[in-house]
Amino acid sequence: MQTQNEDVQAGKWMKKSGAFALCIYLFALFYATLFIYNYYPYGKSVNLVLFDSIKLMWESGSYWLIFKNIIGNILLFMPLGFLVPVVSKKGESILLIAIIGLVTSTIIELLQYFIAQRIFDIDDILLNALGAVVGYLAFKLSLKLYKVIRKTK
Repeated sequence: MQTQNEDVQAGKWMKKSGAFALCIYLFALFYATLFIYNYYPYGKSVNLVLFDSIKLMWESGSYWLIFKNIIGNILLFMPLGFLVPVVSKKGESILLIAIIGLVTSTIIELLQYFIAQRIFDIDDILLNALGAVVGYLAFKLSLKLYKVIRKTK
């Protein structure tokens, strides 16, 4: 059984490790979404109709397109929702995680449009925020499992 001092030290180590992982993740996220070539045949465009591109991809029948664009956008933001509460107790709010996901995704979409000359898609913002929330739920589940495992030791 750990002493209270060991718990404090473990908590500090977890926050530092989480902060490092969050920085690496954010760097990789911005690099992947802005600088990795993602060819779009129609060039710079805007989709402000909610569910329009999701519906288009779903109706395409292409499993790869569905996975890449729908599931991929969710998976891409899951680490954000998982790591923010590791770094800060203030991040242990599902509403705050959803807002952080929305804001981060909106910044990326704006940068993609204005800098990378690609698409600003409202559906990407929705899917990314959903991904952050799923990541947060994974964090909460992991925390509960950790507490259960710790009690049994």
